[in-house]
Amino acid sequence: MDERLQCHLCNKEDNEGIIILNKYICRECELEIISPSVDELKYEVIKRSIKDIWKGVFININVNSNGISF
Repeated sequence: MDERLQCHLCNKEDNEGIIILNKYICRECELEIISPSVDELKYEVIKRSIKDIWKGVFININVNSNGISF
């Protein structure tokens, strides 16, 4: 992949990460996602960012099921 993508979590631009639900996550953030324990503040920040990705998916599903599409 030659195209540089912007990470949904940290806004860094590169092309070595993953795409989850049409949102790009850089390799550095990908590693951060799997490393914190649940009692770390970092865990809560990451959890909220992932929740935001899912909220976008559910909003699109709801909008499309109502006959409205973008």
